Amino acid sequence: MSVVTIPRTEPGLVDSETAPSVSVVLPTHTERRYLRDCLDSLLAQDYPAVREILVVDGGSVDGTRELADAEGGIVRLLDNPRVTAAAAMNVGIEAARGAVIVRADAHALYAPDYVTRCVHTLLETGADNVGGRMVPVGTTNFGRAIAATTSMKAGVGNGAFHYAGERQEVDTVFLGCWWRDTLETLGGYDEESLQWAAEDHELNYRLTEAGGRIVLDPKIRSVYFPRPDPRSLARQYHNYGIGKASTLAKHGSLPTLRPLAPAGLVGAAAIATVAARGPFRLAVPFVHALYCAKVGWSAGSDGAVAPHRAAAAVAIMHWSYGTGFWRGIVRAAAGRPFDNRPQGHR
Repeated sequence: MSVVTIPRTEPGLVDSETAPSVSVVLPTHTERRYLRDCLDSLLAQDYPAVREILVVDGGSVDGTRELADAEGGIVRLLDNPRVTAAAAMNVGIEAARGAVIVRADAHALYAPDYVTRCVHTLLETGADNVGGRMVPVGTTNFGRAIAATTSMKAGVGNGAFHYAGERQEVDTVFLGCWWRDTLETLGGYDEESLQWAAEDHELNYRLTEAGGRIVLDPKIRSVYFPRPDPRSLARQYHNYGIGKASTLAKHGSLPTLRPLAPAGLVGAAAIATVAARGPFRLAVPFVHALYCAKVGWSAGSDGAVAPHRAAAAVAIMHWSYGTGFWRGIVRAAAGRPFDNRPQGHR
């Protein structure tokens, strides 16, 4: 699989004589399908000082561990008995020998200058965390619909890391690149009090609350493979909603107001169902369906994506996220703990 066909960086972007050493931390769990191509793209980096690629695995039994262990060279396999990505990052940070930590994801491929661009932006801007856009590439018909809609502001709101075209300060980025000292000062990732998969945005929230700066540079290029079908998309966004509620429960505030849009949608629909009469009970879902149809039509305007699939993707993301958020609020109000590991991995 070769999706990233991007020219290498211009010479001299980072001085090879003074380039800080980099440790790439790659959390994995059952990623055999994606890991080979991911590692190939990381091993092809043109950065002169990638010291190690730490594959931190949460007990895979599908061949992920064997593939990583057999690679050798700068690739090291580490155990993550606590399974989650947050725990994997903490294991990797503790074991890392590089001055800079670059977080990677097995569901992504990286341009040859990805690490170089990360370090260049980190040095040039003086930011505390830098990253690029989350550029999705679908591998199924529905996955392509997800890719199209998550690249549109109309589909995912004002999350700049989905579509920004120029360098800017943001509240979060896809993955990330930090000085290792920065992550150690922050205390690493929270792997206890949050819903699993909420860790990246919550870490960035703590960073900005402490006065840190996060910079998005779209020249930091990678592609990400979104979920392939409606069911897995619904699970993913439902969990995202619970995750934002867990962040709210921990901090008493949200990193951004974005989660309130889908939460408001679900809340308004619930109120209308109880308080309105006749067909007005369905007014909110009806209006939202029209909105999804409009977004779907725009996403499918070039013929590469089926409009009905794009409309369905938007609807699934919004309703799943919103219901997940309220479910998390109820859980927090009841004093019940959040799931810091996926179900089935206790």
